[in-house]
Amino acid sequence: MSEFAGNTLNSTGASAKLNPLKFVGLGFLFLILVVLFTLTKIPETRVTSLLQSYVQSELDPYEIYLTDRGRSLSLFTGIKYTLDHPTLELADQTRIELDDLEVRPNLLSLFTGRFGAKATLHQSGAELVMNAAASRSKVETDINLKEIDLGKFGVLGFAGLKGSGLVSGKVTVDGSVTDFASFNGTIDLKLKKLKLDEQRFMGFAIPETRVAEGTILIEIKNGKLVMKNVQIGRQSDDLNATVTGDITLNRNLNASALNLRTVFAISDKLRGALSLLEGLIAPAKQSDGHYAYKMTGPVGQANAFPDPQK
Repeated sequence: MSEFAGNTLNSTGASAKLNPLKFVGLGFLFLILVVLFTLTKIPETRVTSLLQSYVQSELDPYEIYLTDRGRSLSLFTGIKYTLDHPTLELADQTRIELDDLEVRPNLLSLFTGRFGAKATLHQSGAELVMNAAASRSKVETDINLKEIDLGKFGVLGFAGLKGSGLVSGKVTVDGSVTDFASFNGTIDLKLKKLKLDEQRFMGFAIPETRVAEGTILIEIKNGKLVMKNVQIGRQSDDLNATVTGDITLNRNLNASALNLRTVFAISDKLRGALSLLEGLIAPAKQSDGHYAYKMTGPVGQANAFPDPQK
């Protein structure tokens, strides 16, 4: 069983496009690039076309293509750069469509020797607001999310899954971009209405799976992500899981070190549809009927081993 689980995770972690950490990094990269380039290129007369070509050139190595229905630069109510209906097209044909993306530089922050800006994006009633400030190599980021759809925003697609779900909450991070060990902050998110469509995943036919709610509270301290309260689902849901432990960040995110333990349970509906899987995970079964695994190694080559409490 440990060999099976280890191989499964290895094949998943080795695929860059399925790495959720890399997805989050690319999303932040896109927003930060827009912010920084707006700050540095405002004086130029062709700012909108220059900005667009610059952002696209930075996204090209990741095989991400950016299109929009229009762009504008406003100077009358404060500097504001807006993209109308921007769309990101990924190499695996995933499309992330937004209603608009607006960037406002914070000129007052320049007097303190920092670059600062606010980026706001909307998507079908969802909103993400990011306030960022940078001085030399240090970055301070504050992100607020309001009912971001994990399906429409491409998060589930990066994991190779089809479905939907809403996430709201706040993420704060500060530290040096050249030294992840300096990172400190908090990830405080709430999930609701998570639904995975009927599909095949990693060779298994998965029926429609529903999870009513979830809580993700992670403390970032000196480059270590400590799972303070990570709970997905309730006992009545098709899936419920608890994650404890920590992840030590590495500048190469795939090399970040895992030290996690997850305990989960599945509903009778899933157990019936995944009878083969139940046989494979039997060594991880606890006396309470839940299953427990220990996850170690780097993210890109993670290993999972049964760790039940009898």
